[in-house]
Amino acid sequence: MSRSKSVKAEAGKRAAEKLPDDRTAKRKAARFLRILPWLLLPLTPVLIVLSYPGFTFYWLAWIALAPFSVFILRAKTWKTLLTGSFLCGFLTYLGLLYWVYPTMRAGAVPVPFAVLGLLLLAALMSLDFIFTGAFGYFVRRTGNGVFPVLFASAWAIMEWLKVTINQKAVAFPWFMLGYSQWSRPEFIQISSVTGVYGLSWAICFTGALLAVVCMRKEPFYKRIFGMFPAALLAGGLWAYGLYVISPETSPDRTVPLKVALLQPCINLYEKWDPARESEIKQKLGAMTGRLKRKDLVLWPENALPGWIDDPQYALWLDGIARVFGSSHIVGSVSRGDGKRVAACMITPEGAGPDYHKRVLVPFGEYVPMRGILGKFIGTVAALGEFRPGMMKQNFMPLKGLKVAPTICYESIFPFLYVSDAERGADMFVNITNDGWYLDTSAPYQHLAALVFRAAETRRPVLRAANNGISAVINRNGVIDVSMPLNEEGVLEASIEVPQKQPPSVYVRYGNFFVGLCALLCLAFAVSLIFM
Repeated sequence: MSRSKSVKAEAGKRAAEKLPDDRTAKRKAARFLRILPWLLLPLTPVLIVLSYPGFTFYWLAWIALAPFSVFILRAKTWKTLLTGSFLCGFLTYLGLLYWVYPTMRAGAVPVPFAVLGLLLLAALMSLDFIFTGAFGYFVRRTGNGVFPVLFASAWAIMEWLKVTINQKAVAFPWFMLGYSQWSRPEFIQISSVTGVYGLSWAICFTGALLAVVCMRKEPFYKRIFGMFPAALLAGGLWAYGLYVISPETSPDRTVPLKVALLQPCINLYEKWDPARESEIKQKLGAMTGRLKRKDLVLWPENALPGWIDDPQYALWLDGIARVFGSSHIVGSVSRGDGKRVAACMITPEGAGPDYHKRVLVPFGEYVPMRGILGKFIGTVAALGEFRPGMMKQNFMPLKGLKVAPTICYESIFPFLYVSDAERGADMFVNITNDGWYLDTSAPYQHLAALVFRAAETRRPVLRAANNGISAVINRNGVIDVSMPLNEEGVLEASIEVPQKQPPSVYVRYGNFFVGLCALLCLAFAVSLIFM
């Protein structure tokens, strides 16, 4: 055998020996690529929770949906897609709503039922991710290039749906992706044009685009260049926000107000104890007794240890308002029938108008499907029930201003604020009692929603919370001053309230942005069906 033939034979032999190893390596690599999306998927819940109020690493939200997007794009079957989407949503809401467990335990709910309540709520809320994941899986056939736009559009529609459905049914729109930016005034100004949904769209688009870019088989520098649209979008939002909050855009016509927000930190489980009634009344009296000549004193929701219709409390409040020359807005049940959650105005001249809460807390203030659930759950049948107020109610007058009240849970429903701003409200007040949430992230999450209601409507918001966080939020959604959680005291401030300002784009034109998203998704869905 010649030397060349010998060399070739030896090389062939070595290649044959390596072939099984190469095949094994390829199989391992293929197996790893199959499970990689599952390994990455839990990152989305972690990043969302860390970006949200409480932790407030806001920048993490911009990449949070990248792992979920990778999973959608890699899923081989509908079963895989739906399972992963449910898991992603379940873990996200488990992290965001963990405070449900200590809240229920503080109310003496047994451990098994408290755990079950949290798990069931997280499972139900995971429908958000199932909806968007399914749509993303459906439209990915159009190619990864348009996936970020369509996926972000579906996300904006989903957020709008879970808010709007509350006008006729029940949902819990506590989580909005845009709320993660509550501490960044420069980013949230776009909400005056698109509502919070536009900011959620931008964050979702960035995460989805990152997933698409990372999956490309291109040199690293080309992948970096692929993120240019997201960088341009974020930069544009930032620049627009800086312009909006600049002094040049401040309104010319304002009304000065001296306000005081009460934060008495009354223990919820002692408040209705007759033995503590005198002590609580004395505490509230001491707080208001040092407030001289305030234009408005805002009390938290259900601050009184009794009913406002009780003659002793009615006379007491009238006396405070008359002696100190201040108008007060006090949370109580409605005067008269006691069937509504109310905010009552007391002025130096006497009783002013009342406000009746329009969107009630399910299972807290009313029972959905009482006729059905009451047959199977005795506790449900025994619960009392409030009635919702009319959607359009009279404003509370204050120094020529039109003040629109809201109560607690209503802060997460943009349509209430848009409707009132459209009718001419100059300012919003929100009274709440977040004592149920103890020292968790829930009070911060609750406050974040009001930041967006101010920015969406271009109207300031005053918030009085029993144990915090009480705050003065200006028309740009910036918290000018606040009182920390669980700190007892009075938050006093002098503010300038713009009067008779033109409505924001969002108030004037409503959810046109969501409508554009819906048209875009519908067009692509129809094109896929007939392709």
